[in-house]
Amino acid sequence: MQQAAPGRSGSVAPILAIVGGVLLAVGSFLAWASVSGGGTSITAKGTDGSDGYITLVAGIIVVACGVLLLRGGKKVIAVIAIVAALIGGGVGLYDALTAKDRVLNDAAEELATQFGATTSEVRALLDQAIDAGQIAISLELGIYMVIVGGALGVVGGILGLRGAAEPVPAGVAEPMPMAAPGSSETPIAGPATTGPLMPEPAAMPERPIPGASGAQDPPEPD
Repeated sequence: MQQAAPGRSGSVAPILAIVGGVLLAVGSFLAWASVSGGGTSITAKGTDGSDGYITLVAGIIVVACGVLLLRGGKKVIAVIAIVAALIGGGVGLYDALTAKDRVLNDAAEELATQFGATTSEVRALLDQAIDAGQIAISLELGIYMVIVGGALGVVGGILGLRGAAEPVPAGVAEPMPMAAPGSSETPIAGPATTGPLMPEPAAMPERPIPGASGAQDPPEPD
């Protein structure tokens, strides 16, 4: 009984999962977006909100799954890596698409305490400044690392599913190869079947030959 060895995808999968998990975790601590204008720049990190901690936990899980895959983990480990990477990368992608509102809300809360105004008033002023081109919002390195890390984790998990080999159950015999038509190889004969033998036909009685010695000719008709 032989077990199929994992292919090349089985060796690449844990590496991609580990790298993707590291990018998810490290990117969570870095800046995701920033607001600049009027000589002032405000940066929002991933861990400034709850989303950064979600991507951090997702990255740790993906790294752990990559280590287990490197040691010959089962398919369920690859599935967990895919789910965690999808969650982490999905959160990063969502925040990248909604970075404007998130950064403006964070900036409005911070500036409101400095100028003694309400958050809604500061937010309205920031919206007017953006429309006038006085304030610019840009995505930073951390958010890109999170998105790329999630994508690598998903790819690593998928390759882990393809590379994981299932052992052949014990006691299952492998099929014997059959000889191709016209081949000179003689197939292995199976065991002879036992059963009742056909009886030999009884010998037919010999018919006497007319005119032979010792034989009487039939009487001629009158």
